Amino acid sequence: MSRSPISAEPPPHRHGLLAAFGYALAGLRAAWRTQRNVRIHVVLALVVVVLGIVLRFSLLAWAVVALAIGLVLATELLNTALEAVVDLVSPQDHPLAKRAKDVAAAGVLAASVAALAAGACVVIATLHAR
Repeated sequence: MSRSPISAEPPPHRHGLLAAFGYALAGLRAAWRTQRNVRIHVVLALVVVVLGIVLRFSLLAWAVVALAIGLVLATELLNTALEAVVDLVSPQDHPLAKRAKDVAAAGVLAASVAALAAGACVVIATLHAR
């Protein structure tokens, strides 16, 4: 069996930028509807934003908060996608499927702990500066 040659040219884009955003929004809606942890992280992010408004975070603090929120939500969405793929390719229980899901969940935990630490530093620095 021979393999096709690898082309130096990237494949043509079949969908425009607007369609790509539509797919991303569909993914966000699906994650919101089906994943409790996504909803929890979004609610916590909103709480942090309100806290930032009340405490009048500095521009740098807002940048840290935005990156922390983005990191947690991105890892949660990637975890959700990985779980869906694992369920598709391995509908029955399998040790490797479990390991993949556990490691992805650990990634979300690591991002969440880092975000919590960053948020604590931002709040402490903001309160200390008063």
